[in-house]
Amino acid sequence: MGRARRSPRQARTKILAHLEDFDRQLDLLRHGMEAFGEDFGIKDFKQAFDGKSGVAPALQVQAVERSFSRVQNYMGQLALDGALLAGLELPRIHEGEVARAFEALKQEKVIGAALCSRLKDAQKARAAIEHDYVGLAAGDVHRAVKAVGKAAPEFIRHYTDWITPYL
Repeated sequence: MGRARRSPRQARTKILAHLEDFDRQLDLLRHGMEAFGEDFGIKDFKQAFDGKSGVAPALQVQAVERSFSRVQNYMGQLALDGALLAGLELPRIHEGEVARAFEALKQEKVIGAALCSRLKDAQKARAAIEHDYVGLAAGDVHRAVKAVGKAAPEFIRHYTDWITPYL
């Protein structure tokens, strides 16, 4: 996600673009989830994930996964660029850059500890979905998608309140 290669001006531009598009991306995720029932049921999702429902439901699973990844990527990039723009140091912990950016937002009291933990868990799930798909279980993906669907509105509300003065 290239934090070190981006200037504060570039970070500001990216933040504005991500904020402008965030609601649309979250709507796409929610709409994809609704294809598996109003409460995003695990049973239908698992059958489609495992390829037992045919091609169309399997494609819907992929749409949900892509939407999940996009929303998570947006939150990660917003955290990185926000930290850069606000001049926050990323904590020196043994985690990836995005997890460190979420941790910096927690330390700055932009987000709480519970939300930070959920976002870091979702970041790990995103990496697994994108890089270790064969070993994934439907339940793991389902849980991660549900978690991001709930965490994203909370994150963006706190983040927007915090970052606005820097823009």
